[in-house]
Amino acid sequence: MKKLVPAMEKVDKIFNYLYLKEKASQAEISKDLNIPKATTNRLLHTLVAMGYLYSIGKEYTLGNKFDYFSNKNKNYNLIKNVSYPYLEELSLKFKETFKVSVFDKNKIRVIASVESNDYYKITVPENAIFPLHAGAASKILICQLTEKKLNSLLPESLPKYTENTITNRDDLKKELFKVNIKKIAFDNMEHSNTISAVAIPIYDKNNKIIAALSCPFFSDGINKQHIDEIVIAMKEISKKITTTIISMHIN
Repeated sequence: MKKLVPAMEKVDKIFNYLYLKEKASQAEISKDLNIPKATTNRLLHTLVAMGYLYSIGKEYTLGNKFDYFSNKNKNYNLIKNVSYPYLEELSLKFKETFKVSVFDKNKIRVIASVESNDYYKITVPENAIFPLHAGAASKILICQLTEKKLNSLLPESLPKYTENTITNRDDLKKELFKVNIKKIAFDNMEHSNTISAVAIPIYDKNNKIIAALSCPFFSDGINKQHIDEIVIAMKEISKKITTTIISMHIN
């Protein structure tokens, strides 16, 4: 087993201590946890600056960054719970797989998925992750990001998965501009040689895209009329999910 980093062990002790005690002074933390005063001072200063702790007078409490992490997971679960019945409705109606994805820690993560009941079907497990630049849901979820943010997330040359993958960052930005205007994205076998997809945005109360409703399908086994019918239904479902999310004050 690899040796733990001493500073991180001390930070962990401070978090657990303040979680149980709610608030404490630097002197109390140093004494009760047997951490040198100078070390305690440096750790507390850093943790306050990073938002992990609050400094109120001479006492410290857990900061808002923990609330942020907690609320994010809570929001993901709420979005999943709201979306799931609608995914079932779509899957039963069209005999396709439907899923909801979010932008999570610089990745695209599936938080809800209902598979087709056909034997020949696309399987997408919950918690599966996908690249930012390849996929219909991916395009929806990053189409509102600023150019500065896109440049920080994406290299100029992007990984190639198929002959159809967009591998140039500037070309992807042009595609994302269109997606943001049309509010619909397509995957033309860009991540898999046999699978295409369509995705529609889900919004919060500020009209910010917080999730993507998508349908992956086998490229050689579906016709345009069927896709058009799926898109119409997905748009209606997206509105219902968005309305519910806004009513529940999910940010």
